[in-house]
Amino acid sequence: MMKQEYAEAFSEVDKIFELMPIELLNKIPNKFKELIKENKSNSYEPNIYEPFENCKLKDETLIILALIYRDFLCTQEEKKELLIRDSNRIKEFEDELRKKYNPDDIFKNRAKSTNDFNNTEEPSTAIIEYKEKNFLQKIFDKIKNLFKKN
Repeated sequence: MMKQEYAEAFSEVDKIFELMPIELLNKIPNKFKELIKENKSNSYEPNIYEPFENCKLKDETLIILALIYRDFLCTQEEKKELLIRDSNRIKEFEDELRKKYNPDDIFKNRAKSTNDFNNTEEPSTAIIEYKEKNFLQKIFDKIKNLFKKN
């Protein structure tokens, strides 16, 4: 079962297909258009009208439209540029993840923090004198406890 967000995005894309000029629509393969129609949500009614700049489209819809443009509508030169740009963005993202979650760095940081902990001065320990209560004080405390319980 397809996620509801994607089914709604397919509904929006299908609505955009209805508003597209026939010259552009003919560049998109029929199998792809059928896939969109088969997987769209029947309960979701997209609020799409021209001009598209004023429409609030779902993020998933924008991604699908970008892929449609890259794969079916743009020229070969544009396609190469987009593929290069996409691969560069993916590499940058992977590098960021690698820097952020690199296991070697995580263990280095742990070792550093452990060494820092070991190098700190120990807290001072003071001797606390404990005075034992005298006999009268103990009796007085017991009498007070009797009154507190009742």
